[in-house]
Parts: sequence; structure tokens; C-alpha cells
Amino acid sequence: MKHVCFIALIAAFSAFGYPGLAQWQSFGGNPGAAADFQVQQSDGMHMLAEVTIPGFWLNQYPAGGSTYDRVELPEAHAQSNVGTPETPSVARLFALPFGTQPSVIVTDVDFVTYHGISLLPIQTPAVDMPTPPDGFRIDQQVYGTDAFFPATWAQAESYGIWGGFNTGRLLLNPVRYNPATGELQVATSISVRVDFDGNAEALAYPVNPALLSSASRQLVNFADFKAAAGAPVDAVGAEYIFLVHQNHYDAVLPLVEFYQSIGYETTVETFATAPSSGELKAAIADNYDSATTRFALIAGTDVEMPSYSYGGFVGDYWYACVVGTDLLPEVAVGRLTGTSAQISHQVDKIIDGYLQYDFNDRLTTGIIPSTTVLAAHQEQYPGKYTQCCNELAAYDYSLCDMTFFKIYPPEGGTNTMVSTWFNTGIGTIGYRGHGDVTNWSWAAPGTWTKTNIDALTNTFMPPVFTIACLCGRYQQGECLSESFQWAVGGSSGNLGANDPSYTIPNHDYMKQIYIKLYDEGIFNVTEAINAATVVTMSIHGSLGETNAKMYIWFGDPAMEIFSNDVTNPQPLAIAAPADFNTGVQTISVTVTCNGVPVSGALASLSDGIDGTAHGMTFHETTLTNSSGVATFTVTIPSGTPMLYTGARKHNFNPVIATIGGVGVSEETSSGIPASAYTLSASPNPISTTAMVNFNLPSAGVASIAVYDVAGRQVDVLHTGELSPGSHSVSWNASGFANGVYFVRLESQAGTVSTQVMVLK
Repeated sequence: MKHVCFIALIAAFSAFGYPGLAQWQSFGGNPGAAADFQVQQSDGMHMLAEVTIPGFWLNQYPAGGSTYDRVELPEAHAQSNVGTPETPSVARLFALPFGTQPSVIVTDVDFVTYHGISLLPIQTPAVDMPTPPDGFRIDQQVYGTDAFFPATWAQAESYGIWGGFNTGRLLLNPVRYNPATGELQVATSISVRVDFDGNAEALAYPVNPALLSSASRQLVNFADFKAAAGAPVDAVGAEYIFLVHQNHYDAVLPLVEFYQSIGYETTVETFATAPSSGELKAAIADNYDSATTRFALIAGTDVEMPSYSYGGFVGDYWYACVVGTDLLPEVAVGRLTGTSAQISHQVDKIIDGYLQYDFNDRLTTGIIPSTTVLAAHQEQYPGKYTQCCNELAAYDYSLCDMTFFKIYPPEGGTNTMVSTWFNTGIGTIGYRGHGDVTNWSWAAPGTWTKTNIDALTNTFMPPVFTIACLCGRYQQGECLSESFQWAVGGSSGNLGANDPSYTIPNHDYMKQIYIKLYDEGIFNVTEAINAATVVTMSIHGSLGETNAKMYIWFGDPAMEIFSNDVTNPQPLAIAAPADFNTGVQTISVTVTCNGVPVSGALASLSDGIDGTAHGMTFHETTLTNSSGVATFTVTIPSGTPMLYTGARKHNFNPVIATIGGVGVSEETSSGIPASAYTLSASPNPISTTAMVNFNLPSAGVASIAVYDVAGRQVDVLHTGELSPGSHSVSWNASGFANGVYFVRLESQAGTVSTQVMVLK
């Protein structure tokens, strides 16, 4: 082991006499350069690695009535307890065989010693909302001890199971401090050997392709485990699990059918009574397969389908961590809350307002998915929240040409600007700053609230990433995330925290979400959020883990985020046979876009959906050829009423269709042929008056009423006896506010409904 000792008197730091003014102490690197970590050798038994430190920031920091020295390493963070010396560590995740544990040996270290240092102790971490001063914190016992903190240059620990990977965490500690002597040791390089001790059972187990992609970027020795994790298996679990309270089954069913049709094998778990959080997690685990399962959607109120309680707050992240007792997520989880009408409205916003949005016939103009609004609280401008957003925008995204529009109050940013971007069309919205249950608590002229959201008129529904405190506390009345989801305009999905969240981890969390989406190509939104969470937890330790638990995605976890930067997403179309016969059949579909064949689209064919009235016996997917054709050879059971088919390809609108069976008619829940029991409204959207057209299969009492998105009846169009056949009634909507409404027809044949929009 080597070291270099350099004696520096405190007077040598007179350049740092201005509080907060940092000076770069170079070890040969450029100011602000992060540590360079390299794996030099690895296999299934051990790993050799080296970290090189290009330099560090040193400044003086007034606290507790004194002035302390503070060390900062870019992209490195302190991992110890409040009151102990603030010494940043470099953290990395690695894989190791199942049945083994990591042990680390420091094989070489070069370091510089500084004398006369009074190093700042770790203070209570800040959260993204105003809080009373906690007071200066210092562990007097530690600061009176003649020893270096941390005790070692490196440490390794088992971190948990991540899908099919046994995962460890390596902490390299290039900064060590002896408070009794005032000595500061800063390593210029550290070399370590990590051994995997024990009886190796397997290198890895198969994981789904999305998690495999994420792990390839996070596990520093991924190459040694890739083959085992990607080994082919017979999948036994669904790709997408829907957990639905029976009150909302009909509201969620269109989303279930949509995803089954575009190639995500789905299953529905319906709950007649409110399950416990343990029962919900068990339902996910029962359907989980490490090589296949990717998504879980929970639909219902907090009473009907509760989140997991962490004590002071609740969250759905617990449901994402299926394997083991760690905090590494295997499944991407989302939630739809509210009444059945509100959930149905959210489903419509996801499908029609985002995934299948008609960019060629839109009411707004200039919508480019790779455009983003970044709104930031003004605190410590141009630092803190503004700096976070500016660093996010300055990143060199490799997959698309990102365009950022910044709304900062000190630069004239207002609520009106946010509204304008929503209404004229923007790809995503990101907010960084203070928050509360019902608002973005940013600067003058006021907060951003439900009132602002309800006034939006956007028809394209962007995802919104609210990286702030409390905006996702949905269990105590309508929170801001729900306001975004329940409004006529607003968002297709919204990320919100259920409790006050930590500021510094939040900075990295927000930046990592955008990196995962637009640089690493993890396009399914909650898988990108999960990947960002793993990075944030690994480098911030317990603070990142606490934040991970409280963030909830209000929306569809599988929603694929468009990244077009020149042309808008164009709609896929699918040509399929008009009908089919049972038995062994070869069925071909053709996928086109604006009349041109599309190759490489994932096409799907299935005969039902697990957990619904029509169970599934087959679900097949394949890529279209150069002519846009996908061919399936399947065995279709007798009595199959329909086949689901569809196609998807990134940066295109996905398409779905059904194929009817010869001599088999689709039926309603009452057994009446669906073709004989229909309801529609025209025109739709409605400006003043619409005709509601419906068809009754038999004579009897029928009622037609109009409901708002909260499920309240707002108008009755007809009640009384009607003959079988076609009928029409008029609805005068001139006295109703802009928004989404539901027209519901009830008769002895059952209930059917249709969604209409009033837009004046």
C-alpha cells in the first residue's frame, strides 16, 4: 500500500475565507470532474476494481457558531449518521452468484494528507418544504475520538435480489477524517479486490428484457452474468397484472384489452372486498415470473385497494419489490384512484389522450414529444432547484434532440406560462421544488393548484413528474396528483410523493428519470422511474431509500413515452381477417402507417384474457416482416367469440383490433348480442346539442342519463317504455361546462355507456 503525505497548514486555505466559496483541489482532473470507476478484472468468483479521484471541492462553511471545512466530491455522497464527519463515498452496484456474500480487500491506495482541518459534521438532511431549524448537530463522542472516519477505504455489502440478480453494493471512501488530530486523508486512487465467498448456486436467473437492460447499466460486472440472466425459459407469468376492485372492473377493462391486444400478456385479479396490502402483494407474487412479469396496475380508492403503510406515510413501492425483503424493484407499479367514472376517464386519457392521440387531427398545434417544460421553485436561485433543472437540460441525451422550456419565477416564470404550455401542447412537464398535498408551493404570484388544473383545455395529455413533497398524499382527500388525473385536461400520468422528500436525492432522482427515458431508452414510464430509483438509492443510501418508498405513479405503469424529436408519432393501422374458424388456423395481419408497410412492429394475437369472462388459451407475438406482415399459426378453441390483435412500435401510435368468430357473436354481460345493444353520441365533441343514438334488443323500460367524471348524475334524457330497435334522443349541452361526461343507458338487457366531451 502506498501513500503520499502532504502537510498543509490551515493558513494555506485562506483562499476559502468566503463562506460557501468552493475551491477545486486538483489531482490532475478538470474542476467538477467525477470519480472514474473501472472494473479491471472479473469473473463469477471475484472482481478487481479501481477508482481514480480527479480532485475535490473544498470550502469553508459557517455552522454552529464556528466555521468548518467542507469536502465535496462530484456524484459522491456521505453515507454515515447525522453528527458524524461528512465524508463522501463513491457507490457502485455489482452482481455476485446466489449463495455467496461479498468481502473486500484494499490492495492499493494513494492519498494526500491535509492537516489543520475542522471537517463539517453531517447535518439533518433538508426536505423540499419549509421546516423549522433543526439546530446544529455534532456527535461529540466521535469528534473526540483519535481515529479515522470511515474506518476503512472501502466496504462491500449484500444489497438484495434484483429480479434474477444477487446484488451487492461497493462503497469506496476516498475521504477519511480524524477529528482529534485534524488530519484529512483524500485518496487519489483506490484499488480493491471483491471476493464472492460461499457456495455458488447459480450466477443469475432469467429476468425480463426491460430489467435486463436496466441492470446492464447499473451492475458494474454485468457482462459476467448476462448469459445466465438472459437464458431462455418457459414463461409462466403474465407480463401485466391488473389488480382491480370489482366496482371498477368495467372502467379498467378497456385498458386491459388494449394492452392484451398490443402484445403485453395481461391477467386481471378482481377483489370483491377490500384486500389487505399483504393480499395485494401476494396476488402480484402469485402471478410473478422473473423472466416475464413487468407491470402491475392497482385500481381503486385507498380504502378499496390500500397502499402499503410505512408508518408516517403510504406508498406502492413495496408492491414493486416482489423478491426478498430488499428495496430493489422487480415490477413497475402504477395506480388509478377515484370513482369508476374518474377511473374510466383516466383510462381514456391514457389511451386517447396519449398513446393513440391523433397528432394529425389535433385541436392544438406544435406537439413534439421530446419537448419538456421545467418549472422550478425560486429558492436559492440560481442554485438548488433551478440548478437541478439546468443540469437536467444541459445533459447530452443520445436518443433524441431534447428541447427544454424553463419556467423560473426569478426569470419571469408564472402559472400562466405553465397553463399555456399545457394547452398548446408539450411532451412532458417536470416540476422541482417545494410542494404540499394540494399544490406546487412555488413562488409569486402564487401556488399551482387544482383551480389551475381544472381550467386547462389541453387534449394531449402529457406525463407530469412532480419531484416535490406531499403532492401524492392521496389517502387524505384529493391530492394534486389526483387533480392532474381527474381533470378534463391535465396529465395522462403523474408522479407524486406521499410525504416530505429529501432534497439532494430528489435532484438526482429527477435527472435520472430523464436520462433513463431519453438517453438510455427505457421508454415504459415506470420502468424508467424504477431504474432512476435504483441509481438514487445506490448513491444516497438510506435517504434515497426513504424517497423511493413514498413516490407513487398515478397512471398506467406500462405507458410508453414517445421520444420523437422531428415528426410527431404517426398512427399504425392493422388489416386483419374479418372472421375466423376454430381449430388449427394460420392467421396473417398487415401493419401499415399512412398506407406504407411497417417492418419490425410487434404484432400480437390472442383468444382471450386471463381473469376475464373469456379466458386465454394462447397469446402469440411476432415482429412484422419487410412487407409489414405478421403470421400466426394457432389452435382456436370451439366457442371462442373473438380474437384480440394489434401492433406497437416505439414512436408510433399503437393500434388494436378484434376478429370475430364464424357463427359466434360477442355477448354483453346479460347474454344479449352486443351488436343489438349499442349507444353512441354525435357529434362528439359537443359544442351545443348532440343526438344520442341507441339500439334496444327487446321492449321494456329504458333510462338514459348523463353523469360527470365524479359519477354525479347531471341530466336525464329519457325514462320509460320503449320498443325494440333504433332510437334517438337529443341532449342540449349548452348549459354544461367544458369537460368529459358519460351517457349511460340502462335496461333489462344490461347497462352500456359512452363517453362524450363538451368543448365550446
